[in-house]
Amino acid sequence: MIQATAGIPDEILAAADPGGTTLNTDGIVGFIVSKIVPILLAVVGVIILSRSGKGQWSAALTTGGIALLGIVFIAGAGLLFAFGQSFAELVLGG
Repeated sequence: MIQATAGIPDEILAAADPGGTTLNTDGIVGFIVSKIVPILLAVVGVIILSRSGKGQWSAALTTGGIALLGIVFIAGAGLLFAFGQSFAELVLGG
């Protein structure tokens, strides 16, 4: 097995990551769920209401359907991200 850090002295590797910096993914996901998603849903709602108010029911239903499919895909990706490891072990017998 080839390692990406092969041949690099430990002192340089230790200096490259002072303090063990990490990325707060829970905070990022929480921000997106609490701030970004409601704004996007409000925008889609305004588009649907404006099109239906003009009598463009087909365009309003198409927009709503596309938005619903997008939400389903995002939720599926979130579930796969959350349970992917255990799902892969279940299917592949790991």
